[in-house]
Amino acid sequence: MDRRLKIITIALSVVYTISIGGYIYREMADFMYGVKIGIKEGVKMAETGGMASLSTAGTFFLSVKPENGMRTFPTVLRNQLDRMPMKVEYETMVVELSDVRDKLPKGTLAADICSVFLSFFALFVMALIPVQTFRVLSSVSKDKIFDPSNISKLRIIGYCSLAFYVANFIVNYFHYWVAAHVVEVDGYSLRMDWGNITIVMLGFVVLMFAEVLKVSVQMKEEQDLTV
Repeated sequence: MDRRLKIITIALSVVYTISIGGYIYREMADFMYGVKIGIKEGVKMAETGGMASLSTAGTFFLSVKPENGMRTFPTVLRNQLDRMPMKVEYETMVVELSDVRDKLPKGTLAADICSVFLSFFALFVMALIPVQTFRVLSSVSKDKIFDPSNISKLRIIGYCSLAFYVANFIVNYFHYWVAAHVVEVDGYSLRMDWGNITIVMLGFVVLMFAEVLKVSVQMKEEQDLTV
């Protein structure tokens, strides 16, 4: 049983690390671009001495869907080989506008500030996940499967995953809320980006595994006392 549990723990940790790592890799470009835009806007605010929203740079990460339904292909591109038109359907877009300061809704600055804090919070909890994962793997490799400290480590991993999703969801909502006031795409309607639901599922799986491990530890302690 111990060997089987060790294999499951290692496999779950590896899958979890790959999943989280892949998500971080995909999101890193957007995050770094956002940081660059924020620094640029901050320098502009310092030079002018004025107050401005971080969104005045006019860069929006959009999730879109065709107005007439999925797989209706409202966009047309041309094939470079024969110049024939090709029907295309977008699901995500990155749009950069110039001078949208006067078009932004009230409360945008507060939403931007909240987004910045949530983004750094998300990075913090994401940094905890691999650290705790490797600590669990280290305990398992030393045959300390039923170490009570592993339960708290798994709970931290699970709660960090759920916290990351919630923070990311709120930031996505702010982006959608601002973009809906200033962006209109012909043939498409904006939609809310719900984020990666897989992270939520993995978070609950890890929390469930932590509770199973807790029961196993209690049973083992009772068995040791009986013997």
